[in-house]
Amino acid sequence: MPRLSSDRAEERRRHILDAAMRCFIASGFSATSIRDICREAGMSIGGVYVHFDGKEAIVEGLVAELLPDHAFPLTLASDPQGLEDALVSDHCASMRDWDAGEAAAWLEIVGASHRSPRIAAIFSVRLARATEMLSAVIERLGGGEMEEGGARLRARALLAGLEGLSLVELMEPSADEEGRAKAARILVRGVLGNILPDEWLAGA
Repeated sequence: MPRLSSDRAEERRRHILDAAMRCFIASGFSATSIRDICREAGMSIGGVYVHFDGKEAIVEGLVAELLPDHAFPLTLASDPQGLEDALVSDHCASMRDWDAGEAAAWLEIVGASHRSPRIAAIFSVRLARATEMLSAVIERLGGGEMEEGGARLRARALLAGLEGLSLVELMEPSADEEGRAKAARILVRGVLGNILPDEWLAGA
């Protein structure tokens, strides 16, 4: 078989990932087989296995494509207000890109992690990286005034709270972006209250 160019290989990978997500949305992650994905993609099993060695590898690809690492821009925040704005902006941007079908598929994939160490590791590594990056920013902005481990606890609370808020908002398709932003700001200020100036808290 002739070797694919890097561009062509990437195009094939994306085609397979798109087909897989359509299957996961339509039938559920657990009920979808590699054969189903091959059928949806219009490819042979051998063609799919050139790029992915199974559903778990496809999940890795989907995480890289659809759940990019949003934590890096947070490291550029120079003050608490900048951090708050970055978190709220990221939350609202991610909500524009999601729908209820995708959310349901991701919930099932995450739920499958208790049966698959490989899937568990995918999400664990991503969460650990985001937590470390965010806690480093909070530690820096807090000026060393927080209790030991406080920055990490706040980072975990923020990430968990924003993820939970996203799930709630996906069940409310009528929610507008202004309302989402306000809810996110209330959450952020609640977690970071003691490192935000009083005048910002008053404006929540």
